[in-house]
Amino acid sequence: MTLEALKALRVNGEFHHATYRNCGTLWEGLWIYVADSNGFRGYSPAGFFPVNDPELDAAFEEVRGTGISVGAFGRG
Repeated sequence: MTLEALKALRVNGEFHHATYRNCGTLWEGLWIYVADSNGFRGYSPAGFFPVNDPELDAAFEEVRGTGISVGAFGRG
């Protein structure tokens, strides 16, 4: 995912929520989800910013205040 794609999701209202997976695996990073009536619990993954992505900090700023959760169902 790119920062520009994330901004577009926010502008057009598709953004649902963000989750930070912190379990220390290949999947560690900021996960972005979009609203999807056919998806699990009304949303689907749209992409993510891995921990080594230079846009990670800017992505956090973009979703600040939206209620970022930590981990999958709180388990990281």
